[in-house]
Amino acid sequence: MNSTISSGFLSNIDGSFQPSADNNFTNIEPIYTSATGPACLYTAVRYGKRYVLKSLKPDFALTPAYHTALRKEFEIGIQLGHTHICQTIGWEDVEGVGQSIVLEYIDGDTLQTLLERRQLTTTLARSIFRQMADALDYMHSKQIVHRDIKPSNIMITHNGQQVKIIDFSLSDSDTFNVLKCPAGTTGYIAPEQLQRGATTSSAADVYSTGMVMKDMVAVTHDSGMLAAARVCTRLHPDERPQRLTDVQLPSVYYRRWLTLLHTAALLALALCVGALASRCGSPQPASSTEQSSGDGNTVVSHL
Repeated sequence: MNSTISSGFLSNIDGSFQPSADNNFTNIEPIYTSATGPACLYTAVRYGKRYVLKSLKPDFALTPAYHTALRKEFEIGIQLGHTHICQTIGWEDVEGVGQSIVLEYIDGDTLQTLLERRQLTTTLARSIFRQMADALDYMHSKQIVHRDIKPSNIMITHNGQQVKIIDFSLSDSDTFNVLKCPAGTTGYIAPEQLQRGATTSSAADVYSTGMVMKDMVAVTHDSGMLAAARVCTRLHPDERPQRLTDVQLPSVYYRRWLTLLHTAALLALALCVGALASRCGSPQPASSTEQSSGDGNTVVSHL
Protein backbone atom coordinates (compact mmCIF):
# COMPACT_ATOMS: atom_id res chain seq x y z
CA MET A 1 0.00 0.00 0.00
CA ASN A 2 1.38 3.38 -1.01
CA SER A 3 1.83 5.51 2.11
CA THR A 4 2.57 8.69 0.20
CA ILE A 5 0.26 11.53 1.20
CA SER A 6 -0.96 13.27 -1.94
CA SER A 7 -3.25 15.93 -0.46
CA GLY A 8 -3.20 18.58 2.23
CA PHE A 9 -5.66 16.73 4.48
CA LEU A 10 -4.85 14.06 7.04
CA SER A 11 -7.17 11.14 7.73
CA ASN A 12 -7.44 8.57 10.47
CA ILE A 13 -7.33 4.87 9.64
CA ASP A 14 -11.14 4.82 9.43
CA GLY A 15 -11.07 7.65 6.89
CA SER A 16 -12.41 10.36 9.20
CA PHE A 17 -10.98 13.88 8.94
CA GLN A 18 -8.13 14.74 11.29
CA PRO A 19 -7.53 18.50 11.59
CA SER A 20 -4.09 19.89 12.04
CA ALA A 21 -2.95 20.35 15.62
CA ASP A 22 -2.16 23.96 14.78
CA ASN A 23 -5.49 25.75 15.14
CA ASN A 24 -4.12 29.26 15.48
CA PHE A 25 -5.49 32.11 13.39
CA THR A 26 -3.31 33.29 10.52
CA ASN A 27 -3.38 36.21 8.08
CA ILE A 28 -4.65 38.54 10.80
CA GLU A 29 -5.31 41.98 9.34
CA PRO A 30 -7.04 45.04 10.87
CA ILE A 31 -10.16 46.18 9.02
CA TYR A 32 -11.69 48.72 11.39
CA THR A 33 -10.70 50.76 14.43
CA SER A 34 -13.21 52.97 16.19
CA ALA A 35 -12.15 56.60 16.21
CA THR A 36 -13.61 57.28 19.67
CA GLY A 37 -14.80 53.93 20.99
CA PRO A 38 -12.93 50.90 22.35
CA ALA A 39 -13.47 48.38 19.55
CA CYS A 40 -11.23 47.18 16.75
CA LEU A 41 -11.92 44.52 14.14
CA TYR A 42 -9.62 42.10 12.33
CA THR A 43 -10.04 39.49 9.67
CA ALA A 44 -8.28 36.19 10.25
CA VAL A 45 -8.04 32.75 8.67
CA ARG A 46 -8.33 29.31 10.25
CA TYR A 47 -8.46 26.04 8.28
CA GLY A 48 -8.85 28.10 5.11
CA LYS A 49 -11.98 29.90 6.34
CA ARG A 50 -12.16 33.63 7.02
CA TYR A 51 -13.48 35.05 10.30
CA VAL A 52 -13.79 38.42 12.01
CA LEU A 53 -12.18 39.05 15.41
CA LYS A 54 -13.62 41.81 17.58
CA SER A 55 -11.39 42.99 20.41
CA LEU A 56 -10.45 46.07 22.39
CA LYS A 57 -7.94 48.69 21.43
CA PRO A 58 -4.80 48.51 23.61
CA ASP A 59 -5.74 51.71 25.46
CA PHE A 60 -9.01 50.09 26.59
CA ALA A 61 -7.99 46.46 27.02
CA LEU A 62 -7.00 46.74 30.68
CA THR A 63 -10.07 48.71 31.76
CA PRO A 64 -12.50 46.29 33.52
CA ALA A 65 -15.65 48.08 32.36
CA TYR A 66 -14.75 47.73 28.68
CA HIS A 67 -13.75 44.11 29.12
CA THR A 68 -17.09 43.45 30.83
CA ALA A 69 -18.93 45.13 27.94
CA LEU A 70 -17.09 43.02 25.35
CA ARG A 71 -17.79 39.84 27.30
CA LYS A 72 -21.48 40.79 27.59
CA GLU A 73 -21.62 41.33 23.82
CA PHE A 74 -20.26 37.83 23.32
CA GLU A 75 -22.67 36.22 25.81
CA ILE A 76 -25.64 37.88 24.11
CA GLY A 77 -24.47 37.05 20.59
CA ILE A 78 -23.74 33.40 21.34
CA GLN A 79 -27.41 32.89 22.23
CA LEU A 80 -28.56 33.88 18.74
CA GLY A 81 -28.77 31.54 15.79
CA HIS A 82 -30.66 33.12 12.90
CA THR A 83 -30.08 33.39 9.15
CA HIS A 84 -30.25 37.19 9.25
CA ILE A 85 -28.06 37.74 12.31
CA CYS A 86 -24.26 37.70 12.19
CA GLN A 87 -23.20 34.47 13.88
CA THR A 88 -21.14 34.65 17.07
CA ILE A 89 -18.78 31.65 17.04
CA GLY A 90 -16.62 31.86 20.13
CA TRP A 91 -14.49 33.73 22.66
CA GLU A 92 -10.73 33.33 22.42
CA ASP A 93 -7.48 34.86 23.54
CA VAL A 94 -5.78 35.44 20.18
CA GLU A 95 -2.05 36.02 20.12
CA GLY A 96 -1.26 39.58 19.13
CA VAL A 97 -4.91 40.62 19.42
CA GLY A 98 -6.02 39.69 22.92
CA GLN A 99 -9.41 38.58 24.21
CA SER A 100 -11.68 38.51 21.17
CA ILE A 101 -15.15 37.61 19.97
CA VAL A 102 -14.90 35.28 16.96
CA LEU A 103 -17.56 36.26 14.42
CA GLU A 104 -18.86 35.12 11.06
CA TYR A 105 -17.20 36.92 8.16
CA ILE A 106 -19.78 38.63 5.94
CA ASP A 107 -18.96 39.40 2.32
CA GLY A 108 -21.17 42.38 1.59
CA ASP A 109 -21.92 46.07 2.09
CA THR A 110 -23.73 47.93 4.81
CA LEU A 111 -27.16 49.36 4.08
CA GLN A 112 -25.58 52.76 4.72
CA THR A 113 -23.27 52.20 1.74
CA LEU A 114 -26.19 51.20 -0.51
CA LEU A 115 -28.10 54.31 0.54
CA GLU A 116 -25.15 56.60 -0.14
CA ARG A 117 -24.64 55.02 -3.56
CA ARG A 118 -28.41 55.12 -4.19
CA GLN A 119 -28.23 51.44 -5.15
CA LEU A 120 -31.52 50.57 -3.46
CA THR A 121 -34.62 49.50 -5.36
CA THR A 122 -38.13 49.27 -3.95
CA THR A 123 -38.03 45.48 -4.23
CA LEU A 124 -34.71 45.24 -2.36
CA ALA A 125 -35.80 47.73 0.32
CA ARG A 126 -38.94 45.72 1.04
CA SER A 127 -36.92 42.51 1.19
CA ILE A 128 -34.48 44.12 3.62
CA PHE A 129 -37.34 45.21 5.88
CA ARG A 130 -38.95 41.75 5.89
CA GLN A 131 -35.64 40.07 6.75
CA MET A 132 -34.92 42.62 9.49
CA ALA A 133 -38.39 42.14 10.93
CA ASP A 134 -37.97 38.37 11.08
CA ALA A 135 -34.55 38.63 12.77
CA LEU A 136 -35.63 41.25 15.32
CA ASP A 137 -38.80 39.37 16.24
CA TYR A 138 -36.60 36.32 16.86
CA MET A 139 -34.30 38.36 19.10
CA HIS A 140 -37.20 39.85 21.02
CA SER A 141 -38.65 36.38 21.61
CA LYS A 142 -35.43 35.69 23.54
CA GLN A 143 -35.84 38.92 25.56
CA ILE A 144 -32.88 40.47 23.75
CA VAL A 145 -33.03 44.03 22.43
CA HIS A 146 -30.45 45.26 19.92
CA ARG A 147 -30.74 48.97 20.85
CA ASP A 148 -28.58 50.23 17.96
CA ILE A 149 -30.48 49.46 14.76
CA LYS A 150 -29.23 51.80 12.03
CA PRO A 151 -28.10 51.44 8.38
CA SER A 152 -24.43 50.93 9.29
CA ASN A 153 -25.36 47.93 11.47
CA ILE A 154 -27.24 46.15 8.70
CA MET A 155 -25.10 44.19 6.25
CA ILE A 156 -26.36 43.06 2.83
CA THR A 157 -24.47 40.11 1.34
CA HIS A 158 -23.16 40.29 -2.20
CA ASN A 159 -24.39 36.76 -2.85
CA GLY A 160 -28.16 36.65 -2.52
CA GLN A 161 -28.62 40.09 -0.94
CA GLN A 162 -29.27 38.56 2.47
CA VAL A 163 -29.57 40.75 5.58
CA LYS A 164 -27.13 40.23 8.43
CA ILE A 165 -27.67 42.33 11.55
CA ILE A 166 -24.35 43.10 13.23
CA ASP A 167 -22.86 44.79 16.32
CA PHE A 168 -24.39 43.81 19.65
CA SER A 169 -22.17 46.15 21.68
CA LEU A 170 -25.19 48.10 22.98
CA SER A 171 -27.56 45.14 23.21
CA ASP A 172 -29.25 44.14 26.42
CA SER A 173 -31.19 41.20 27.81
CA ASP A 174 -33.39 40.53 30.81
CA THR A 175 -30.83 37.99 32.03
CA PHE A 176 -28.08 40.60 32.57
CA ASN A 177 -27.69 42.92 35.53
CA VAL A 178 -24.70 44.89 34.24
CA LEU A 179 -24.49 47.99 32.02
CA LYS A 180 -28.16 48.86 32.43
CA CYS A 181 -28.39 52.29 30.85
CA PRO A 182 -30.18 53.86 27.84
CA ALA A 183 -28.28 53.44 24.59
CA GLY A 184 -28.61 54.15 20.89
CA THR A 185 -27.52 56.44 18.07
CA THR A 186 -28.81 59.96 17.50
CA GLY A 187 -31.43 59.99 14.78
CA TYR A 188 -32.44 56.38 15.43
CA ILE A 189 -32.83 56.10 19.20
CA ALA A 190 -36.42 55.96 20.46
CA PRO A 191 -37.46 59.17 22.28
CA GLU A 192 -38.45 57.34 25.47
CA GLN A 193 -34.88 56.06 25.78
CA LEU A 194 -33.74 59.64 26.38
CA GLN A 195 -35.93 60.00 29.46
CA ARG A 196 -34.66 59.51 32.97
CA GLY A 197 -35.23 55.98 34.26
CA ALA A 198 -35.79 54.50 30.80
CA THR A 199 -35.91 50.71 30.64
CA THR A 200 -34.96 48.34 27.84
CA SER A 201 -37.88 47.54 25.53
CA SER A 202 -38.36 45.92 22.14
CA ALA A 203 -40.41 49.00 21.21
CA ALA A 204 -37.11 50.86 20.92
CA ASP A 205 -35.98 48.50 18.14
CA VAL A 206 -39.34 48.98 16.41
CA TYR A 207 -38.83 52.75 16.44
CA SER A 208 -35.25 52.48 15.14
CA THR A 209 -36.42 50.16 12.36
CA GLY A 210 -39.03 52.73 11.37
CA MET A 211 -36.31 55.36 11.08
CA VAL A 212 -34.26 53.01 8.89
CA MET A 213 -37.34 52.52 6.72
CA LYS A 214 -37.61 56.30 6.30
CA ASP A 215 -33.98 56.34 5.13
CA MET A 216 -34.85 53.75 2.49
CA VAL A 217 -37.97 55.69 1.44
CA ALA A 218 -35.78 58.74 0.80
CA VAL A 219 -34.17 56.72 -2.01
CA THR A 220 -37.06 54.53 -3.24
CA HIS A 221 -40.00 56.95 -2.68
CA ASP A 222 -42.12 53.97 -1.61
CA SER A 223 -45.29 55.53 -0.13
CA GLY A 224 -46.41 52.17 1.26
CA MET A 225 -43.21 51.78 3.27
CA LEU A 226 -43.46 55.40 4.43
CA ALA A 227 -46.93 54.74 5.86
CA ALA A 228 -45.59 51.69 7.72
CA ALA A 229 -42.58 53.66 8.98
CA ARG A 230 -44.86 56.29 10.47
CA VAL A 231 -46.69 53.61 12.43
CA CYS A 232 -43.39 52.23 13.77
CA THR A 233 -42.16 55.66 14.84
CA ARG A 234 -45.19 56.77 16.82
CA LEU A 235 -44.17 58.82 19.83
CA HIS A 236 -45.74 56.57 22.46
CA PRO A 237 -44.20 53.05 22.62
CA ASP A 238 -47.58 51.38 23.27
CA GLU A 239 -48.91 52.72 19.96
CA ARG A 240 -46.21 50.99 17.94
CA PRO A 241 -46.57 47.43 16.57
CA GLN A 242 -45.68 44.75 19.10
CA ARG A 243 -44.10 42.60 16.39
CA LEU A 244 -42.39 43.90 13.27
CA THR A 245 -43.59 40.91 11.26
CA ASP A 246 -47.14 42.18 11.84
CA VAL A 247 -46.36 45.36 9.88
CA GLN A 248 -47.92 45.11 6.44
CA LEU A 249 -46.55 46.92 3.40
CA PRO A 250 -49.21 47.66 0.76
CA SER A 251 -48.47 46.04 -2.58
CA VAL A 252 -46.42 48.15 -4.96
CA TYR A 253 -48.95 47.45 -7.71
CA TYR A 254 -51.83 48.35 -5.39
CA ARG A 255 -50.20 51.67 -4.64
CA ARG A 256 -49.63 52.32 -8.36
CA TRP A 257 -53.27 51.49 -9.07
CA LEU A 258 -54.41 53.92 -6.39
CA THR A 259 -52.14 56.58 -7.89
CA LEU A 260 -53.64 56.03 -11.33
CA LEU A 261 -57.18 56.22 -9.94
CA HIS A 262 -56.29 59.38 -8.07
CA THR A 263 -54.82 60.95 -11.21
CA ALA A 264 -57.86 59.93 -13.29
CA ALA A 265 -60.22 61.38 -10.70
CA LEU A 266 -58.34 64.69 -10.66
CA LEU A 267 -58.39 64.82 -14.47
CA ALA A 268 -62.14 64.10 -14.59
CA LEU A 269 -62.78 66.77 -11.99
CA ALA A 270 -60.69 69.29 -13.94
CA LEU A 271 -62.67 68.54 -17.13
CA CYS A 272 -66.00 68.95 -15.32
CA VAL A 273 -64.94 72.24 -13.78
CA GLY A 274 -63.71 73.48 -17.15
CA ALA A 275 -66.95 72.55 -18.88
CA LEU A 276 -69.05 74.23 -16.17
CA ALA A 277 -66.93 77.36 -16.32
CA SER A 278 -67.33 77.47 -20.11
CA ARG A 279 -71.12 77.29 -19.89
CA CYS A 280 -71.41 79.90 -17.15
CA GLY A 281 -69.07 82.33 -18.88
CA SER A 282 -70.67 82.24 -22.45
CA PRO A 283 -73.17 85.11 -23.35
CA GLN A 284 -76.78 83.92 -23.87
CA PRO A 285 -78.30 84.75 -27.31
CA ALA A 286 -80.99 87.47 -27.22
CA SER A 287 -84.58 86.48 -28.09
CA SER A 288 -85.86 88.21 -31.27
CA THR A 289 -88.76 88.32 -33.78
CA GLU A 290 -88.72 89.31 -37.37
CA GLN A 291 -91.30 91.72 -38.90
CA SER A 292 -91.74 92.80 -42.51
CA SER A 293 -91.61 96.50 -43.30
CA GLY A 294 -93.65 98.12 -45.92
CA ASP A 295 -90.71 98.58 -48.27
CA GLY A 296 -89.84 94.87 -48.33
CA ASN A 297 -86.94 95.08 -45.83
CA THR A 298 -86.82 92.85 -42.82
CA VAL A 299 -86.87 94.54 -39.42
CA VAL A 300 -85.43 92.66 -36.44
CA SER A 301 -87.17 93.50 -33.19
CA HIS A 302 -85.34 92.48 -30.00
CA LEU A 303 -87.61 91.50 -27.13
